[in-house]
Amino acid sequence: MLKVNSIEVVYMNVIQVLRGVSIEVGDGVSFPTRANGAGKTTTLKAISGMLKTEEGEVTEGSIDFDGKRIDRYGPEDIAALGISQAMEGRRVLEHLSVEENLLVGAYCRKDRAAVKQDLELVSDYFPRIKHLRRRVSGYLSGGEQQMLVIGEPSWHVQS
Repeated sequence: MLKVNSIEVVYMNVIQVLRGVSIEVGDGVSFPTRANGAGKTTTLKAISGMLKTEEGEVTEGSIDFDGKRIDRYGPEDIAALGISQAMEGRRVLEHLSVEENLLVGAYCRKDRAAVKQDLELVSDYFPRIKHLRRRVSGYLSGGEQQMLVIGEPSWHVQS
């Protein structure tokens, strides 16, 4: 269970961009959609620990995952818990193959058998990716690149 408890987010110690945001997300629940500028991306960056990369921080409230407070964790520690974010803009490592990109997404995983199983799951979700696994990612179409980003196994991290 993920709980965002009345968080406030500030950038560069002066620009307040979120105030009083609270949500609870259980297994199988998707993130709510809202209008542009409503704070969806900032909330996701707060949850995944990515605010720090843009001089942002949660200054009030808390973010809890399975009973652990995570809003002070770094993105690598949050990813190790099984939380990651597919960033906008189809960000792939363009010089690597599709398969290499997927394996980079599993860099902190220890169970190789589970990684292989998750790669098969990605192929089930996105059959096109299976056929493109040896292709250099920079030559994929925009839609294919987005499938690749969504399919990265870091989404399925097992601790």
